Amino acid sequence: MADREKASRNRIKDLSSRIAITTLKAVLIYLIYYAVSPFVLPFQTFIPGLAETIEIFIMVYIVLMILGDLTAGTIYNCFFNVGKALFVISYLLLLAGDGVFMASYQNFSLTADLTLLYTIAALLGLLGLAKAVLQTINFMSERAETGIKP
Repeated sequence: MADREKASRNRIKDLSSRIAITTLKAVLIYLIYYAVSPFVLPFQTFIPGLAETIEIFIMVYIVLMILGDLTAGTIYNCFFNVGKALFVISYLLLLAGDGVFMASYQNFSLTADLTLLYTIAALLGLLGLAKAVLQTINFMSERAETGIKP
Protein backbone atom coordinates (compact mmCIF):
# COMPACT_ATOMS: atom_id res chain seq x y z
CA MET A 1 0.00 0.00 0.00
CA ALA A 2 2.86 2.38 0.84
CA ASP A 3 4.46 1.71 -2.56
CA ARG A 4 1.27 2.73 -4.34
CA GLU A 5 1.06 5.97 -2.39
CA LYS A 6 4.72 6.71 -3.07
CA ALA A 7 4.27 6.02 -6.80
CA SER A 8 1.16 8.22 -6.82
CA ARG A 9 3.04 11.06 -5.12
CA ASN A 10 5.89 10.73 -7.62
CA ARG A 11 3.46 10.94 -10.54
CA ILE A 12 1.82 14.02 -9.04
CA LYS A 13 5.23 15.68 -8.50
CA ASP A 14 6.23 14.82 -12.06
CA LEU A 15 2.99 16.21 -13.47
CA SER A 16 3.21 19.39 -11.39
CA SER A 17 6.79 20.01 -12.52
CA ARG A 18 5.79 19.47 -16.15
CA ILE A 19 2.90 21.91 -15.73
CA ALA A 20 5.22 24.52 -14.19
CA ILE A 21 7.83 24.14 -16.95
CA THR A 22 5.15 24.24 -19.65
CA THR A 23 3.62 27.36 -18.14
CA LEU A 24 7.00 29.07 -18.07
CA LYS A 25 7.65 28.16 -21.72
CA ALA A 26 4.22 29.45 -22.78
CA VAL A 27 4.69 32.71 -20.87
CA LEU A 28 8.16 33.14 -22.37
CA ILE A 29 6.87 32.66 -25.92
CA TYR A 30 4.04 35.11 -25.31
CA LEU A 31 6.45 37.67 -23.78
CA ILE A 32 8.68 37.39 -26.84
CA TYR A 33 5.64 37.98 -29.05
CA TYR A 34 4.62 40.93 -26.87
CA ALA A 35 8.13 42.44 -27.13
CA VAL A 36 8.33 41.99 -30.90
CA SER A 37 4.77 43.11 -31.73
CA PRO A 38 5.52 46.88 -31.60
CA PHE A 39 8.05 46.37 -34.38
CA VAL A 40 5.46 44.57 -36.52
CA LEU A 41 2.65 47.11 -36.05
CA PRO A 42 3.98 49.62 -38.64
CA PHE A 43 3.64 46.92 -41.31
CA GLN A 44 -0.07 46.54 -40.51
CA THR A 45 -0.84 49.53 -42.74
CA PHE A 46 0.62 47.64 -45.70
CA ILE A 47 -0.68 44.18 -44.76
CA PRO A 48 -4.19 44.28 -43.34
CA GLY A 49 -4.90 41.56 -40.78
CA LEU A 50 -1.22 40.92 -40.02
CA ALA A 51 -1.57 41.26 -36.23
CA GLU A 52 -4.56 38.90 -36.11
CA THR A 53 -2.77 36.33 -38.24
CA ILE A 54 0.27 36.35 -35.98
CA GLU A 55 -1.88 36.16 -32.84
CA ILE A 56 -3.77 33.14 -34.14
CA PHE A 57 -0.51 31.41 -35.02
CA ILE A 58 0.96 32.10 -31.57
CA MET A 59 -2.18 30.89 -29.77
CA VAL A 60 -2.44 27.61 -31.71
CA TYR A 61 1.30 26.97 -31.43
CA ILE A 62 1.22 27.54 -27.65
CA VAL A 63 -1.78 25.21 -27.25
CA LEU A 64 -0.05 22.45 -29.25
CA MET A 65 3.14 22.99 -27.25
CA ILE A 66 1.26 22.76 -23.93
CA LEU A 67 -0.56 19.59 -24.99
CA GLY A 68 2.69 18.05 -26.20
CA ASP A 69 4.53 18.86 -22.99
CA LEU A 70 1.77 17.59 -20.74
CA THR A 71 1.63 14.27 -22.60
CA ALA A 72 5.41 13.72 -22.42
CA GLY A 73 6.35 10.06 -22.21
CA THR A 74 3.25 8.90 -24.08
CA ILE A 75 2.43 8.25 -27.70
CA TYR A 76 0.20 11.33 -27.66
CA ASN A 77 3.28 13.50 -27.28
CA CYS A 78 4.48 12.17 -30.63
CA PHE A 79 1.12 12.97 -32.22
CA PHE A 80 1.18 16.53 -30.90
CA ASN A 81 4.78 17.06 -32.07
CA VAL A 82 3.89 15.85 -35.57
CA GLY A 83 0.75 17.99 -35.49
CA LYS A 84 2.75 21.05 -34.44
CA ALA A 85 5.21 20.55 -37.29
CA LEU A 86 2.40 20.05 -39.82
CA PHE A 87 0.65 23.16 -38.47
CA VAL A 88 3.77 25.28 -38.99
CA ILE A 89 4.25 23.97 -42.53
CA SER A 90 0.61 24.44 -43.51
CA TYR A 91 0.49 27.90 -41.95
CA LEU A 92 3.55 28.94 -43.94
CA LEU A 93 2.04 27.58 -47.14
CA LEU A 94 -1.23 29.40 -46.54
CA LEU A 95 0.60 32.58 -45.64
CA ALA A 96 2.86 32.41 -48.66
CA GLY A 97 0.13 32.23 -51.29
CA ASP A 98 1.93 32.86 -54.56
CA GLY A 99 5.06 34.16 -52.81
CA VAL A 100 4.81 37.69 -54.16
CA PHE A 101 4.44 40.53 -51.67
CA MET A 102 2.89 43.70 -53.05
CA ALA A 103 2.33 46.89 -51.09
CA SER A 104 1.37 50.33 -52.24
CA TYR A 105 1.18 53.58 -50.37
CA GLN A 106 -0.12 56.68 -52.14
CA ASN A 107 1.87 56.70 -55.42
CA PHE A 108 4.66 54.38 -54.17
CA SER A 109 4.47 50.69 -55.01
CA LEU A 110 6.65 47.88 -53.69
CA THR A 111 6.75 44.36 -55.09
CA ALA A 112 8.96 41.65 -53.61
CA ASP A 113 9.25 38.00 -54.56
CA LEU A 114 9.57 36.10 -51.29
CA THR A 115 9.31 32.62 -52.77
CA LEU A 116 12.86 31.67 -51.74
CA LEU A 117 12.31 32.86 -48.17
CA TYR A 118 9.04 30.91 -47.89
CA THR A 119 10.70 27.83 -49.41
CA ILE A 120 13.52 27.94 -46.85
CA ALA A 121 11.00 28.37 -44.00
CA ALA A 122 8.90 25.44 -45.28
CA LEU A 123 12.01 23.26 -45.56
CA LEU A 124 12.87 24.09 -41.96
CA GLY A 125 9.32 23.06 -41.07
CA LEU A 126 9.91 19.77 -42.90
CA LEU A 127 13.04 19.33 -40.82
CA GLY A 128 10.89 19.72 -37.70
CA LEU A 129 8.45 17.16 -39.11
CA ALA A 130 11.28 14.71 -39.78
CA LYS A 131 12.54 15.21 -36.22
CA ALA A 132 9.06 14.50 -34.81
CA VAL A 133 8.69 11.36 -36.93
CA LEU A 134 12.12 10.10 -35.86
CA GLN A 135 11.23 10.76 -32.22
CA THR A 136 8.07 8.72 -32.72
CA ILE A 137 10.04 5.84 -34.23
CA ASN A 138 12.52 6.02 -31.33
CA PHE A 139 9.69 6.06 -28.78
CA MET A 140 8.03 3.02 -30.34
CA SER A 141 11.30 1.08 -30.60
CA GLU A 142 12.12 1.81 -26.93
CA ARG A 143 8.67 0.60 -25.94
CA ALA A 144 9.08 -2.56 -28.03
CA GLU A 145 12.47 -3.29 -26.43
CA THR A 146 11.17 -2.91 -22.87
CA GLY A 147 7.90 -4.69 -23.58
CA ILE A 148 5.81 -1.75 -22.35
CA LYS A 149 2.66 -0.99 -24.30
CA PRO A 150 2.58 2.52 -25.79
